[in-house]
Amino acid sequence: MFKNPFNRKSAGDKDLYQPRMPEIDLSPKIEEVFRNARKAAAGETRPPGAGPADRFLIVVTPGRMLMHKACPAAGSLPQSQVAPIENMLPAHVKRNIAVIAYTELQAVTTDFGKAIPFAGMLFGLVYIGHAVWVFEGHASALSAGCREADLLFVDGGLLPHLGEGWIATVSSVMRNKEIYVHERATFKLTRVEVK
Repeated sequence: MFKNPFNRKSAGDKDLYQPRMPEIDLSPKIEEVFRNARKAAAGETRPPGAGPADRFLIVVTPGRMLMHKACPAAGSLPQSQVAPIENMLPAHVKRNIAVIAYTELQAVTTDFGKAIPFAGMLFGLVYIGHAVWVFEGHASALSAGCREADLLFVDGGLLPHLGEGWIATVSSVMRNKEIYVHERATFKLTRVEVK
């Protein structure tokens, strides 16, 4: 049997979607990368061909590129789908939301929802007007990735891969120290105690 060149996993491989810290490119311009991510998430910059009303969930890839994931067009979702998101985080106060989730490139490009099980919630938050950016939570990007965030969601599957002291690191750069862990098994959000 031939080995898979480049050590790529197939889309059906359960390991492909098993949360782990992906290999990342260390960037000396990490603050600039995330400054650009925040601008893109807020709609201040747009990918080529995007209309003024288009909204995007921004993924900072392990290679430190920005991936724009389009959310449904404004007004296209029924109120029954929008209401739970509005109840969770009303749109009348726009929030900057950082997300630590599993962003291994092959996984997010093959099946975004399998890589990030709470992707639907994130798209809903973008749909109602919040600025949302996602990254893997590597220690080299933790401060830059959470800077100016009002809220942080963390994929519970990545908790074992975050370094000791990660809560102190992220809370020191956030505008508001509101952190929640998303449990993959139950889809429950649990608030993290910040001292």
